[in-house]
Amino acid sequence: MNPSSQGIIGIMVSECAGPLPFAEAAFCRQLCHIGRRQKMTIYVFCPGWVTPGSRSIPGYTFENGKWIRKPFPAPEIIYDRCISHDKRQQRRKQRCLASLSEKQPFVYLARALTGKWSVYQALKKHRFIAPYLPDTVRYENPEHLNRWLLAQEGGAFLKPQNGTHGKRTLHVQNIKGSLDVGLIITGRSGSNQLFRKKFRSKEDGLDWIHRFIANRAYLLQPYLRLNNSRDEPFDVRVLMQKNENGMWSMTGMAVRAGRKHSLTSNLHGGGTAHKAVPYLIKEFGEHRGIQTVRIIQRLAEAIPEHLESHFGRLAELGIDFGVEPGGHVWILEVNSKPGRSSFFRIGDMQGAQKSVENPIQYARYLLLRKTLA
Repeated sequence: MNPSSQGIIGIMVSECAGPLPFAEAAFCRQLCHIGRRQKMTIYVFCPGWVTPGSRSIPGYTFENGKWIRKPFPAPEIIYDRCISHDKRQQRRKQRCLASLSEKQPFVYLARALTGKWSVYQALKKHRFIAPYLPDTVRYENPEHLNRWLLAQEGGAFLKPQNGTHGKRTLHVQNIKGSLDVGLIITGRSGSNQLFRKKFRSKEDGLDWIHRFIANRAYLLQPYLRLNNSRDEPFDVRVLMQKNENGMWSMTGMAVRAGRKHSLTSNLHGGGTAHKAVPYLIKEFGEHRGIQTVRIIQRLAEAIPEHLESHFGRLAELGIDFGVEPGGHVWILEVNSKPGRSSFFRIGDMQGAQKSVENPIQYARYLLLRKTLA
């Protein structure tokens, strides 16, 4: 470590195949640049690289225009961007964190939210937030889904409790004119490819869904029509982050619109990004558009502190909102490891820059508090 360094931050990310053995290389490169300006030591590592008993951590940092692999001291702060898709990966991450804590006590920049179901239950307790949450239950079995379909005119929406990027989501609806036979299923595969299936037998369709879900935990919601005037699905992504003073602030807001007939508006599924205010005004008119923006802002400001009271310290949240043609706002997702590509795509360079700077600024704030304590 540089003797003049004002702190050591380890960015923990997932391993991946490619020229570099870790995910989010472009984002991590930006973090390294910002950290250097702040005179901080910043490096990237993956849970599987940490060896118990070793005094150093193998990692990467971006210096002089290239990635350099070398050993680093144990981090003072860990910025967790690692997504664990199964219990094996979760156990590996826990072993890594236990090993790091033995080398040197560290500060976790933020806790991760523990799944969509627990987030829904926490938000449901907030009087102001609750009316903006779609009814949500845990999927049980084909009979449970069938009862739900009989009660929901627009069909059902199923999503994995720990899913990301709209993968493995399903819209299930009865074939028009029939409550007893036939299902139409529109969904996204594990590789985020759109598919559509039609079953003349409802029983066959329900059995197929049960096999598709397998042993994964799924949530069941009414299907909400969250399309624009061109029948394209869209949502509003708000990025809330803590700043250099440890205070929550809104970094940016963007609309993500999917392709016509696609199930989700996620950018990973082929969506496009737009500036939020002009988009909503164009869709709903000036009065309702501005009113919608204000409701979204109020909800986005209320959600972080409420979730912190349930899950512990957080540093940033990506909050996704849907808007029905009639103007009702729905809270769709809250993500504690949000992307930020929307702001680059719409040309909001101030928001894009702040979205990368804020985690480092907040980490510096925590280090200063630790030093002064």
